[in-house]
Amino acid sequence: MTTQYTRFTALSLLLLAVACQRIHLPFSRKLPTAGAITQEGLLTCFAPGTAVGGKPVWCETSAVWFDGSNLFFANDKDMPAGQSPVFTKSLATLDDSTRLPEYKPQQPFSNATKYEDFAQTPDQKFVLLSTAFDRVKPDGDWDNYNTILYWRKGDEQHPRVLSLGNSDRTSVSLRQPLAAALADDEYPGSLPYFKIEGLAATETKLLFGVREAGKAFDNFRHVDKIVAVSYTVAGDRIQLKNDWKVVADFKPETADEKLPRPLGLSSLEYDPARRCFWLLTSLEIKGQVDAYLWVISKNDLFANKPFRLIRTVNGDPLHFNHKAEDLTFLDKDRLLLIHDDDRFQTRVGRRVRQANQAAYTIVTVK
Repeated sequence: MTTQYTRFTALSLLLLAVACQRIHLPFSRKLPTAGAITQEGLLTCFAPGTAVGGKPVWCETSAVWFDGSNLFFANDKDMPAGQSPVFTKSLATLDDSTRLPEYKPQQPFSNATKYEDFAQTPDQKFVLLSTAFDRVKPDGDWDNYNTILYWRKGDEQHPRVLSLGNSDRTSVSLRQPLAAALADDEYPGSLPYFKIEGLAATETKLLFGVREAGKAFDNFRHVDKIVAVSYTVAGDRIQLKNDWKVVADFKPETADEKLPRPLGLSSLEYDPARRCFWLLTSLEIKGQVDAYLWVISKNDLFANKPFRLIRTVNGDPLHFNHKAEDLTFLDKDRLLLIHDDDRFQTRVGRRVRQANQAAYTIVTVK
């Protein structure tokens, strides 16, 4: 009897341990509520004096991703021949102005225009990079503004285009289902204008973060909407299903009446370790730029519940005095934020940002 009881107890404990691993008990994933700026710096994107058509190029980095060794960046402006809007730099040399980045010369990176966000699938097999989808012409002249590239991690030499067809050079075919998903009472059937600034991937869904929505680029409202669509992987290809829908419509101003307005979505990232999403909202108004960091559990996002504002240890909203455009995970508790301050000469400590530089911030959360 004792031997049978011992065996039964051991088997029960083993099954309980396996069950705990499978259901991911929530106490192991308590979401952070506070954050602190632990490092700031200036990234040198290219040599001083770089110009296109006789006009100086500004480093307006809008996307960042850390592959565990190097940081990948994407500029939302075209670059001179021989350079690329997509480039890498090691974390150790990030603030070293004497060492220029390594540019990615593959043609698909140069074909697309106005990059906004990187994403990585939770299994770390695929990396995606999206443009803004904020303009199109009937003759196809602006199709390159509507592009999502993806590649196997470590094989950025062979990026593919994500589209509804297998041989498309851009992702302009995704505009119709996005516009249909964003239709509302004012624009039933299809939204005429939108701007994508966030891209995230869960195990089964791609999520698009929408910053602007309206009639046209000069007649819109700032929003914080998220559109989701299911995807599958077949070999080296990502294929989208046809179940596009708005899953979240967040109103940042409801979190704290002291927050400035309007705050539009500027980045969306999935954190598979915590099974949560991180969100950046930013503003640019009358020469002022600023940004705020938010977090939400995966279940709460798909239930359209509000994001939680990350605050300082004193309870004040954590903000950056920069227009934060994207974030990436350096480790479990450190996030690197890249800022697109447009052509404002913002400051990092006593240093003033130059045209060939972009500010960045490292935040430690807890």
